[in-house]
Parts: sequence; C-alpha cells; structure tokens
Amino acid sequence: LRAIDAVLASLFPGSVAVGHRDLSVDLNGDGVISKNEWMKQCPCFDVKTQL
Repeated sequence: LRAIDAVLASLFPGSVAVGHRDLSVDLNGDGVISKNEWMKQCPCFDVKTQL
C-alpha cells in the first residue's frame, strides 16, 4: 500500500490520502472530524499516520 501511495503521490502532487471516515461531515463545525461524527468507520486506522 505504501508503494502504491508513493507512486500516486508522485503522479498527483499535493493530493492527500484519506479514508471514508475522513470524508464525513464536521457536524459541530470545530474543524475536526471526531469519532462520533464518522459516517463510516472504514478504514479502522488513521490513514494519515499509516502512510
């Protein structure tokens, strides 16, 4: 997965890898997608810290 991410990052500079949960709506408007705001829980890890 890291190798694929590296290739995609070189092809699309400035792109950001996220999981479904990171695309949830910020319901309380604090700028952070909190666990209770996730519409989906996949992936069950933080993509930013893993890649």
